[in-house]
Amino acid sequence: MRTRRILLTSLLLVLIVAAAVAAAGDTKQVGLVVTYPDSTTYTEIVTVPVDATSADVLAAATVPVGLYDGGFGPAVCNIDGQGCATDDCFCNPNAFWAYYHLAGTAWESSMVGVGGYTPVDQSVEGFAWSGFDASFNPTVQPPVMTFADIQAAQSPAPAEIPEPATLLLLGSGLAGLAGYIRRRRAIA
Repeated sequence: MRTRRILLTSLLLVLIVAAAVAAAGDTKQVGLVVTYPDSTTYTEIVTVPVDATSADVLAAATVPVGLYDGGFGPAVCNIDGQGCATDDCFCNPNAFWAYYHLAGTAWESSMVGVGGYTPVDQSVEGFAWSGFDASFNPTVQPPVMTFADIQAAQSPAPAEIPEPATLLLLGSGLAGLAGYIRRRRAIA
């Protein structure tokens, strides 16, 4: 009977660790930096499935985003109500939501739309209401903020998921403690 309980407890701990490992690998966190037409900046860390595109990141963000898909992939019409309505996404011929990826300490203008790019874990995506130059390049960029910068500015910070080895060590320690207590009770 005692061996059976130890086996069941061990199996339960293994299942808990396996579930935590599986859950940790299914999501990613992506930083979001938005510069509005009045030059104010909004930042957020968004948790999404690991295969999520930048459009999915925007859709999962706390800030409301209006996307329009006219057959060529989603276009960003408005962020937090600023920009164009989704039924007239290209209402302003002189400005649009410029889209960037943070590469080290500099923004790179995206060569694909928000539906065609899959950011990696702890990357940063930027958006700025911008005009464009004679070559149709955006003229406004958001302020450079790394994932760590965004994370430090958040209050409270997102909960860290312990690595699998830590969970296994904790589970082993609890199983050992339970065995020790059971043995002490049997002797007494």
